[in-house]
Amino acid sequence: MEHADWHGYVGAVHLHTVHSDGTATHDEIAIIAGWAGLDFVIVTDHNVRVPEAQGHYGDVLLLVGEEVHDPQRKPESSHLLVFNVDRSLAEYAQDPQMVIDAAQEAGGLAFIAHPFERSTAYSGVPDINWRDWGVDGYTGLELWNTMSEFKSHVPNLARAILMAYFPDLGLRGPQPETLARWDELIANGRRVAIIGGPDAHGTVYRKGPLVRRVLPYEWLFRTVRLHILCDEPFSSDVTHDGGLVYDAMQAGRSFVAYDWIGDATGFRFVARNSDDEAGMGQQLSIVNGVVTFEVNSPLPALLRLMREGRIVAERRGRTLSYTSKMPGAYRVEAYRQHWFRWRGWVFTNPIYVESECDTL
Repeated sequence: MEHADWHGYVGAVHLHTVHSDGTATHDEIAIIAGWAGLDFVIVTDHNVRVPEAQGHYGDVLLLVGEEVHDPQRKPESSHLLVFNVDRSLAEYAQDPQMVIDAAQEAGGLAFIAHPFERSTAYSGVPDINWRDWGVDGYTGLELWNTMSEFKSHVPNLARAILMAYFPDLGLRGPQPETLARWDELIANGRRVAIIGGPDAHGTVYRKGPLVRRVLPYEWLFRTVRLHILCDEPFSSDVTHDGGLVYDAMQAGRSFVAYDWIGDATGFRFVARNSDDEAGMGQQLSIVNGVVTFEVNSPLPALLRLMREGRIVAERRGRTLSYTSKMPGAYRVEAYRQHWFRWRGWVFTNPIYVESECDTL
């Protein structure tokens, strides 16, 4: 049941430090996260964990996960973001299903990282797609990855320089293929949660006399972020607070937002029947033949209610209300204008609506 007193927090859940291919330490990450107004970050270095770095750094909760993949695989592919596991799972990297199974056995979560990429030849970075769709048991997908999208928008030197200084010119939303695959999965009855993250590295690039830290941590921490809803507030206990973060991620009690074009804090999506109410990641039955959906946005936007990939209602403004008789997985997309173009802003996890007969 949806609660009016959910505690909302915002964080970055895919980033790297000097322990793999990032350029900042854990301490520096926490400081920068505080500057960017984040409540939590989850470091996901490649095939390595530094558990002693986990903790509270002032008002920022820093958790340690892992991005597991096989570095010997050619072409490179199938990266998994593993959370809430107290050891490295890199020993299973050659077999993604084994990584997922090990994460499940440990009570952890496994999200498919950047499932579809469109890197340009000029970017010099290959596509790192997910190529093992036969696996099962994973928690969800990384719907929107800032770094992944960025490298699809640099087809030549001029564009690369422009994007290096004005990266928000290119960012538009999740890859259409990722959205389509997610909709296909949930339409087939799968409970697949989504997250979004910066994939932050803070790399410095050089081209002739130009030297630029492209996609710095602080900027990335203000862009694609994960908003979670918890049934308790954070405390000073790392285990307690980390548990709240992971519970919300697993349940899909969250939404992905491109906060650079508008702070999405307070965005809500609920469904109601005559007896009950449900929020993102939750389930609700149709009662007396109907269920009503309500969307409330803190800022004006183009709001779309989606059912398994199709628009069922659309409205510009801060609110949207729609009554349906159809069961299915419903989610919300919201768009805002930035640089003279509609940009993806908010993508919620679904509310799963069952017919009355399914609950008898």
